[in-house]
Amino acid sequence: MPKWAKKFTIATFLKGYLTSYLLYILLRSFIEQGITEWIWGQINYYEDTSIGFYFFDNIYFSSFPIILSSLLFIIINYIRTLQYNQVVLEENKQSELRFLKAQINPHFVFNTLNNIYYLVYQKSEKALPALDKLSQLMRFITYETHHNRISLDKELNYIQDLIDLELLRIAGKPNVVYLTDIENKDLQIPPLLLLPFVENGFKHGILNDENSPFTISIKQYNTTLQLFTTNSINHAIKDKTSGVGLDNIKRRLELEFPNQYLLSITNENNIFICELTISL
Repeated sequence: MPKWAKKFTIATFLKGYLTSYLLYILLRSFIEQGITEWIWGQINYYEDTSIGFYFFDNIYFSSFPIILSSLLFIIINYIRTLQYNQVVLEENKQSELRFLKAQINPHFVFNTLNNIYYLVYQKSEKALPALDKLSQLMRFITYETHHNRISLDKELNYIQDLIDLELLRIAGKPNVVYLTDIENKDLQIPPLLLLPFVENGFKHGILNDENSPFTISIKQYNTTLQLFTTNSINHAIKDKTSGVGLDNIKRRLELEFPNQYLLSITNENNIFICELTISL
């Protein structure tokens, strides 16, 4: 059956059935015409039974065990195939998630190093605090992002460090509002889940607009996590690299929370609005 199941053809099917049929006949003959005679002196078929009749008669008796065993094998093999496919899908999912997280980390570090380079070039006193914040963020990336889940509190601290670091490079008076309303800080979420939305605002938003602050609001109640960001769009020329942020996080959401999230991204009157709701 395993050989037949690997590559089904009429030839392999007939060979498999014929082999099973011959094996059945040999076993039955050995037991009913050999062992029983040796132990009890009795046989099932008469001694003058022809070989042709013996083969023909066993077609009927062999059909039930061969068909039953074949059906059992097909069912068991089908279940094992489903289980194997599920394992492969899960492994592929985890591999893709690791790849997506690996994309986020270098992208963020690249941007941050550019910021610190600018501060050092300007001989700003903000350079050393920026390096300290970067070391804390790198520590988070090194030790926490390898886990499938971390506490919401750790993610919020990471975002706060990111905001503090980004504020160091803003010219003029920054207008950034960060609000949190958390019921359970120990709630487990994937690491770097909310970062791309915050980083996107810093990268593409106007951060010192007195009338339109860059607002980041994160709320959590029961098993619901909500993120809301809004910022004015900065149409100044950016670097030519598009980054991986929002496309990355959309894919991660599809993998981590299928049918468990709502994501709305809109652009209204030069205001970028992002709303994310996840059922954890």
